[in-house]
Amino acid sequence: MSSMMYTGDRARRAIDTSHLEKRIEINRAYSSANFDEWLLSHLKVNAGEDILDVGCGSGSQTIPFATLVGPTGSVSALDISSESIDLLKSRLPPAAPVQAVAADMAELANVISTTFKTKNYSLAHSSYALYYSTLRLEVLNVMRCALKPGGRCAVFTPNEPHGLVDLASRFMSMPEAVTDSLQFGPAVLQPYFERNFSRVEIHHFNNTVSVPSSDVLIEFYLQTTYYDARIESDIRTVADAAIAHAGSFRYDKNGYLIMGFRDA
Repeated sequence: MSSMMYTGDRARRAIDTSHLEKRIEINRAYSSANFDEWLLSHLKVNAGEDILDVGCGSGSQTIPFATLVGPTGSVSALDISSESIDLLKSRLPPAAPVQAVAADMAELANVISTTFKTKNYSLAHSSYALYYSTLRLEVLNVMRCALKPGGRCAVFTPNEPHGLVDLASRFMSMPEAVTDSLQFGPAVLQPYFERNFSRVEIHHFNNTVSVPSSDVLIEFYLQTTYYDARIESDIRTVADAAIAHAGSFRYDKNGYLIMGFRDA
């Protein structure tokens, strides 16, 4: 049984591999900041580390993790989408130190116990994923308890302001799960980390997306969990006006990284 916050078509949009790949493609093409580089600069992954990657998708973090830890380290990756796991595996070089499993993150404790070869980790990580689960605190407990002494837990989540969500909210009632995801960092993660870790770091990812046409914007909007066909023309009208005036439609798409460090 899925622990997803979403149901029906919104759940499909959240985890479907084709939607995920298109979101990543457009974000990378039109963002002012390189998220992958920014994240790795804060995680500071070293050779020989054992990493747990929860909600790994098709490997945006798993693959660079594998390169950084090298043959003496390991990456244990889990995602609810078997299609994404298959795509991740197809992208790995031969002998990459990665074990990837398709399972709901609510089953993380069982997967670590029965399936993953590595049981304890120097880094337990999740980006753009944990807020999708109704059992996020239970999953966090598993991640934290699986840390080695001196290990760290890192979670990245969207954060306000989010210009496209704000624009869509002008014309529709935003799903509660979307607004929850934008408040997840300060409202849920920060209190949890401050209770459970002796040292906590918070880093804000500041990013602006600049799209050159309303077609690109609508293509991205089609991939989101808050897509509503009834307001597509409204969003296009706003974007076209901005593009006519400034040459592009720009909106904030920020994020929140929290890291908790376990005592050695």
